[in-house]
Amino acid sequence: MESEEDINIRYANALLPLTITLGVFTLVGVVGNIIVLLVFGLGRAYRHNNFRVFVVCLGIIDLLTSAFLIPAEMVKHRNYFSFENLAMCKVKCLFNVWAGCAAALSLLIISIDRYRKVCQPFKKQITPRLAFQLCVFLSFFLSVILSIPGAVMCGIKETNMTTIHGNITTVFLCETEEKYKEHIMRTIYKFSFMLLLLGVSGSCIVMYILIGRQIARHWGSVPVNFRKDSGRENSEFSSETFGRLRVNTNGKSVETLSSNADGQDQINLPLSPIVKEGPPKEKRPPLVKQSSSFETDPQKTKKKLIKQLSSASISSGNRKGEDACARRSKMSRQASGFGLRRFPYKTLIWFILTLVFIITYIVYLALATQVPKIPTMTSSSFALFQSFYRLYFINNIINPIVYAILDKNFRTAFKKLKTNLKDRFTR
Repeated sequence: MESEEDINIRYANALLPLTITLGVFTLVGVVGNIIVLLVFGLGRAYRHNNFRVFVVCLGIIDLLTSAFLIPAEMVKHRNYFSFENLAMCKVKCLFNVWAGCAAALSLLIISIDRYRKVCQPFKKQITPRLAFQLCVFLSFFLSVILSIPGAVMCGIKETNMTTIHGNITTVFLCETEEKYKEHIMRTIYKFSFMLLLLGVSGSCIVMYILIGRQIARHWGSVPVNFRKDSGRENSEFSSETFGRLRVNTNGKSVETLSSNADGQDQINLPLSPIVKEGPPKEKRPPLVKQSSSFETDPQKTKKKLIKQLSSASISSGNRKGEDACARRSKMSRQASGFGLRRFPYKTLIWFILTLVFIITYIVYLALATQVPKIPTMTSSSFALFQSFYRLYFINNIINPIVYAILDKNFRTAFKKLKTNLKDRFTR
């Protein structure tokens, strides 16, 4: 005979490597997301910036998931077939659905923001205030509302299980209650949740494909830079606007050709008052010999300015080679990580996080159809199933790692934060 306790022990031993892994996830997720919230929430990095709002929003979601949901899953591993705490079961189901919905809707907002900045730079952009309101409503209000039906239908399910000796034993699982198993509301809810995840995933994929095409189309072009707006990402012209510069033949203005979707938008900016039309009102002999970098002839000045702008460097010298490339790279705003042939790192960060989310949740949706077969699985096959079924927990620990690798500003702000905290504790 094999009792219910013996079954729990046998399956818990098979799940032990996964339980230890989830323990590491908890530690990394809690510590890493606290660091993220301290750096972006209390530090000066990306103030009044959408990037900061989105990072803090995802950091809160991941911190709550790492601190509560993953430890609850570890406890469940030890008593998977004798789970009789109804309140804990419903709370865990609520957290499971909320974490998936909140992360999906947050990544959808981020994808829309990236798409508008790269593909529609001359249209009205999402402001930090609007980004904050959308995150609060979608991730922390609507997601909770959508999670409540799942918690209501979740409960303790009593079922029979065949032991290794061929005997039948009654076990208790934290799953959908028996009375809701064939209910029409459960079917509607289940397919609605699947459509939500698949719809968000499909929308994000389409937008990132369009973003990638836009970046590839203008790869190597000089990014537009407006120094008066260099501190504001959500200004009308951000440093994530792709385009190229050229000078009109009359020498009066610089044309900035936008990389908008139709490729037709353009804007003219006044040039520096170095170039003046017509002869001077009064000519006086120079007191000293003028340098070769300044010409009294307006026509020569125009030609020289046109030549300098074509190499994306307005200066008085005639530098060549590496100096010219260095001056061209400085035209992009340092905070956005743009360069002549550098991928916009914010877009790269969000693309990686979105791709990991989509892959892990597609695996989750595919394996969710096999949950009713759990009582018939062997201990080894059940452990393998759970390893892939809960693969989506990797979304809650990967964010700080990606920021640390790809965001130089995050590393710099973390070093400063560490120094400031150390000074405070020393005092």
